[in-house]
Amino acid sequence: MYQYRNIQTEEIVDEQEAESYVLDKLGITIEPRGKNGEMTQEQIENIGETVGWYFSGNWIKEKVKEEE
Repeated sequence: MYQYRNIQTEEIVDEQEAESYVLDKLGITIEPRGKNGEMTQEQIENIGETVGWYFSGNWIKEKVKEEE
């Protein structure tokens, strides 16, 4: 499992929460546009690119050490 850590604020975002975190921070609401109310491939790709862009600045992706 991975997490993102902000190098300035030390804020941590778990990888599985990254998509909702970024969309919330940017104020983006997604309305699925697929035939059956699902996300289109283009929407999925755009969200992935947006998350990558957001965490490309002052964030470091690091592996979470599992507790024994």
